[in-house]
Amino acid sequence: MATQTTTSTHMRPFLATAVLAASATIGTALTPAAASGPGSAATDHPAALGSPAAHDYAAPDTVSELGFPTTISHRGGADVYPEESMEGFTASARDGFLPEMDIQFLADGTPVLIHDDTADRTLNGVSGPVRELSRQEWDSATIKHPTGGPEAATVTLDELLDELGGEVVLVPEIKPGATSAEVDRVLDEFDDRGLADSLIVQSFDFSAAKTIADRGYTSLYLMGSTLPKESPSEIKDAGIDWVGPSKNLPTNTMRKLDKAGFHVAPYTLPTAKDGHRLPGWIDGFFTDDAWSD
Repeated sequence: MATQTTTSTHMRPFLATAVLAASATIGTALTPAAASGPGSAATDHPAALGSPAAHDYAAPDTVSELGFPTTISHRGGADVYPEESMEGFTASARDGFLPEMDIQFLADGTPVLIHDDTADRTLNGVSGPVRELSRQEWDSATIKHPTGGPEAATVTLDELLDELGGEVVLVPEIKPGATSAEVDRVLDEFDDRGLADSLIVQSFDFSAAKTIADRGYTSLYLMGSTLPKESPSEIKDAGIDWVGPSKNLPTNTMRKLDKAGFHVAPYTLPTAKDGHRLPGWIDGFFTDDAWSD
């Protein structure tokens, strides 16, 4: 994958901190309860990025080491930290949760981490379709804080992998709309970094999920509140080990997926407390607040 060499016009906040530190030395049965506010654990770890404590990650570094149910910090803890920020990803990893993120593409093809197709909901300083943004525009933008706290720098895929690649299990989603060439380019980047053992790669697109599995990665096939057109046996034959249904998929249908041999991880629960109320055969869950337990 070609890498972007354009230099940002500003010092990225999470990178600046590291430099300073170095220089110093389900159906209704699965419908969760109402969300609570961020837990105190989110503020129990004040270490700045780049400090030794910030790299003491409690999350496992290989998929084979996962315990069940595993907590997946949706968009890096979008109800606690700026959505898809390095601060949220590293805090999640430090506290034992799997950071989850979404991959979109800029105008020049740079893979970046943002959920929406447009910048307006989560970013300040830019607007419009992500695919129309330049790298300079992306770097100059900031991510809004969910509770009005400090904004954060935007993050490219390369920046995430430089910080956390191979250190903890990451759960990236290649968003719908990515071309087959873009899917391959992202997987090539993972190959180049030797990350096959430390990623669960997601997609709502069955063809992409199959490609992910064919390339040797743990593949998670996302689905909505109804089953996809592919049968469980067809999904299993594609080499896909995980499925991520909406929490609104009926419990008895999720149980069928479990009995078919899949790791089932529903999305998206407001808090970890809600996730821990799920049936014992659930192997994981996505939550916007992994700290409120």
